[in-house]
Amino acid sequence: MRRIIKIGGSMLLRDNLATAVNHWLDAHPADQTMIVIGGGKLIDAVRELDQNHKMASEQTHWMCVDLLTATASFAADLFGWPLITNEQQWKELVQGRQKFPNSQSHGRQPTVITPAVFYNRSTTVPDIQVPHDWRTTTDSIAALLAHQIDADELVLLKSCPIAKQMSLSQLAKSGIVDEAFPVVAGNLKSIRIEQLG
Repeated sequence: MRRIIKIGGSMLLRDNLATAVNHWLDAHPADQTMIVIGGGKLIDAVRELDQNHKMASEQTHWMCVDLLTATASFAADLFGWPLITNEQQWKELVQGRQKFPNSQSHGRQPTVITPAVFYNRSTTVPDIQVPHDWRTTTDSIAALLAHQIDADELVLLKSCPIAKQMSLSQLAKSGIVDEAFPVVAGNLKSIRIEQLG
């Protein structure tokens, strides 16, 4: 099974993050796991700048995508996982030529993906419109990745409780996922959104 996991940026300041994520992975093994990391406080700082100085929405969006390189790098170092930082590594990973170190507790070690290698100004995905503004966060970027590689499952690990009966639209209205997510994630094979214990 090929899985995408998005780890919310708000959890990057959590003391036991590595332990909690590794426990989750042990309980939910997959053949291949790609990790997208949220922007957390770095993106909050850009949002504050935008509120005070009103930047062009597309400029702000790509500035935030660029900052995700920093949180991806931090998380890869924190977890000790491989990090994909350029398009050549990305192509090798998708084509199955990138080697995955074995992990004792689950089939393969996760790989952290820097979003800019699969989502940038030249990215186009047929039939999927991703708004280049604050409506799109790493929730939708991870969903876009799941589409691009035909992932079997997309998992969003959040810091807040998730009511099981909520639809994607209800989750977006309540701010648990971004506004673009219900459309971007609409046709994925499997979506799981849950609070990381």
